[in-house]
Amino acid sequence: MLSSHSAFSPTTSVIHSVHTLPRSPVGEESVDLPQSVLKPVEQAADTHKVTLEESKLKQAAQEALGDRQQQVLEQQEINQLAARDREVRNHERAHVAVGGQYAGAPRYQYQRGPDGVNYAVAGEVSISTSPIPGDPQMTIEKAQVIKRAALAPAEPSAQDRKVAAEAVQMEMQARVELNQMQREERVQEQRETEESEMSKKTDETETQASSVTQTDPGDAMNQAQEDAFNEINNDLTAQLVALGVSQQQPQSLGSIVSRFI
Repeated sequence: MLSSHSAFSPTTSVIHSVHTLPRSPVGEESVDLPQSVLKPVEQAADTHKVTLEESKLKQAAQEALGDRQQQVLEQQEINQLAARDREVRNHERAHVAVGGQYAGAPRYQYQRGPDGVNYAVAGEVSISTSPIPGDPQMTIEKAQVIKRAALAPAEPSAQDRKVAAEAVQMEMQARVELNQMQREERVQEQRETEESEMSKKTDETETQASSVTQTDPGDAMNQAQEDAFNEINNDLTAQLVALGVSQQQPQSLGSIVSRFI
């Protein structure tokens, strides 16, 4: 910015060097020169003022743009957190739905978003993987449920696959125990059957021996003779009836024989 002393110094210099010039031109020069010198100063001030206003407007525009960009970034983060929240909750709900009685309640880890809302970003569901003592068949069924529950989500995690592998191992061990138990049961049943048959045969042998011991040989002979005599008597009676010899059936061979005497 120019000072007042430097503005008038050229006029003073001209006055001292030329004495014969009229005074009026000197006066005109002294009047016109400051005007021509001050005019650029006023224009510089106006230019500076405009520059400040433009700078302020530009700064305000930049701040507004920055705010909009910040809002866009925050909204993107909110959308990502909301999507993650849905994914995590669906994942854990799938475990619980299939795990049934063996699955616990979901537990979540949260992150606060720019909007002040807590979003689930991680979760877990505890599940019982212990075998059922003394019941390998129920252990097999439980292991199958655990495996299905671990792989139920659309995208099982590494931990989910590990639990599924443990369930498969538990099922295999239970099947080995079940096969061994079934073999032992079959052996026991076969042993009991053999013992029962041996006991039955022993009882029959003892019964037959007791019957032979208690029966008199003479009585057995008499019984055989009596059976043969009755058979002959019945045969003769049938023949006599057929011949019309008698209308009534004789009761004994003696009575039939006496009719012919």
